[in-house]
Amino acid sequence: MSRKKKAGNLGRAPENGQAASGKKGGGKKGWKPIEVVILLAAVCVFLVSGYKLAGIFLEYKAGVDAYDSLQQRYVIQGAAPEREEEETPEAADDLVEFPDIDVNYKALKEINEDFLGWLVIPVLELEYPVVQGEDNDYYMYRTFEREDNRAGSIFMDAWASPDLTDYNTFIFGHNMRNLSMFGKLKLLSRDEEMCAENPYFYIYTEDNIYQYLIVSYYVTRDGSSTYYLPVDGEDYEKYKSMVLRSTPYKCPEEIPEDQPMVTLSTCYGAAGGTQRFVVHGILNRMVQTPQYSDDAAGDEIE
Repeated sequence: MSRKKKAGNLGRAPENGQAASGKKGGGKKGWKPIEVVILLAAVCVFLVSGYKLAGIFLEYKAGVDAYDSLQQRYVIQGAAPEREEEETPEAADDLVEFPDIDVNYKALKEINEDFLGWLVIPVLELEYPVVQGEDNDYYMYRTFEREDNRAGSIFMDAWASPDLTDYNTFIFGHNMRNLSMFGKLKLLSRDEEMCAENPYFYIYTEDNIYQYLIVSYYVTRDGSSTYYLPVDGEDYEKYKSMVLRSTPYKCPEEIPEDQPMVTLSTCYGAAGGTQRFVVHGILNRMVQTPQYSDDAAGDEIE
């Protein structure tokens, strides 16, 4: 009988003022003030972080769109007439052809008088205008059109000869997370075969077009011997030997003798760190910039 009574009691509703558990006043506890403060702080941090990330994303997109627009408006692909090669430096018969593009130098110069040329790295599908400011800070966070943007510009060392005749000319750009600007340079180190088909980069200027053979790339540090500027021919040969010893890359072509170098430099690793990734190219071939017809890039391309 006691068992039946006990079992029957399980189906009875709790008496007035008694919780289902049998304990009086047994509802959920309310939030303590400190818990409310912590929750609100966490929500605020989340919202602020989201806002900042959205701002960074939009700024990245603005930078990409700005440079894409420049390329679409002022560079024509596949429009160049035949070029006559300069006598020096001599080029091997089996060299790849120059990228067949027509750059509207006049229009780009009107947008920014600091415009020097157009950089092309075919193996990375990378193309950007190159500028040279009065110092190496101005274009760090300003685009080609002088808009504030963390993408900045691709810019030549302010103290370099703009005609690329120095023993070593540095060109700088940011290592962007979205792989824009010089963000793609590091991809070379992840695939040593990448340069096998086309180990060159190019700089198009109003007077000449320069082809540089990629001879070395590696990680270094800001202020290292990589950033030394040779002062004479003997100094340059020592520097070139150091550059070639510093890379795991084996250049597939014969390295040109007595020709100047261009070094592409970008940040590497954690933001704000001192690591740098560099790509060294030695002048391999040069042609005069051809004269295009008025139907090419003489006017703004709509």
